[in-house]
Amino acid sequence: MNEYWVWFSRLCKIDVKTKNKLLEKYKTPEKIWNLSKKDLERNTFLNQEKIEYILNQDYRMNLKKYIEYMEENQIHLITIKDKEYPYKLKEIYDSPIAIFTKGNKDLLKQKSIAIIGSRSCSSYGEFISKNFAYGLAKNNIVVISGLARGIDTYAHSGTLKIKNSTIAVVRIWIRSSLS
Repeated sequence: MNEYWVWFSRLCKIDVKTKNKLLEKYKTPEKIWNLSKKDLERNTFLNQEKIEYILNQDYRMNLKKYIEYMEENQIHLITIKDKEYPYKLKEIYDSPIAIFTKGNKDLLKQKSIAIIGSRSCSSYGEFISKNFAYGLAKNNIVVISGLARGIDTYAHSGTLKIKNSTIAVVRIWIRSSLS
């Protein structure tokens, strides 16, 4: 696992556009890690707050803990530079520079569709979401959703009725438990 990519992807106060500019200029997170304050200040797209955040020692000191946590919990990192990074994800605005996966990574290569919707849906919305997802799953289409309550959850449950796989996209920061 590339520890520099783990560090770089965890810089949540640095937006994707800025991360991409840094990668474009310096090529790897390791080179960015090794930049001095003076080096970073040469970038007109970085303000002082972002520079301080990139140089923040808390993220650097706890890096080994994060990697140990990921290894213990079988969490894998796929960077935007990796061949296994989902090509469909690269087509969206502000594609994440890295994704963390747990479970069957091969699902990312299969035909898929995202189902998202209201958290407080009607009983008709529940019925349609479950049945639509069930039909897709019967045709070996992987259902992707955010796992929020409502339509998202019903889409997953409809898929699981036939014991097919789903992908749940969640955003979790493990900082508070490890810092």
